[in-house]
Amino acid sequence: MEPINLEDKISSKQKGDITESRVAELITLGSRGQLTCYTPSSDDDGIDIIVNAKGEFNTLYIQVKSRFNLNKKKRFVTNIGCKTFKSHSSFYIIFMYFSPKDLEVETVWLIPSKDFEQLAYLISEGKSHKSSYRFAANPKSEIDKWAKYKVDKSQLGQQILKTCLEENDKEEIIHHCGKSYC
Repeated sequence: MEPINLEDKISSKQKGDITESRVAELITLGSRGQLTCYTPSSDDDGIDIIVNAKGEFNTLYIQVKSRFNLNKKKRFVTNIGCKTFKSHSSFYIIFMYFSPKDLEVETVWLIPSKDFEQLAYLISEGKSHKSSYRFAANPKSEIDKWAKYKVDKSQLGQQILKTCLEENDKEEIIHHCGKSYC
């Protein structure tokens, strides 16, 4: 099948909606229904999906960034504005590359925001752009700095479930016997 140039044909709003729906689907199905996904009514804080383990009060917040084409060097490149980005232990970023040949998810990166803040390239504010963090990764590489964050799309739900449960265990330790040790 001939690759499709979706960049000119589908609006950024449509691409965002498609990607966020696909991520919610992969999380729900991959966790075997043990995770519930919610979407905020506004996007003021850069949060696209709120994920919660059923029966728990531990939540992960996810920002989703996607690309349907790579740049000339075959890299996935996108920026996250500093204004809406705040790292936190319960905030994760999912970068998702769709293959233009078959319109399927080819590569997924699941990155804790604290790691992202440390590893991403900081672009300072200029005349024509605001300050942002740049993510630039090769979907085929197993040696670039982002490779360790790759997750097989079929395992995304299980990985997020594991993260939710680990966060819940930390909360239980902190609030042992009804007392907070923070």
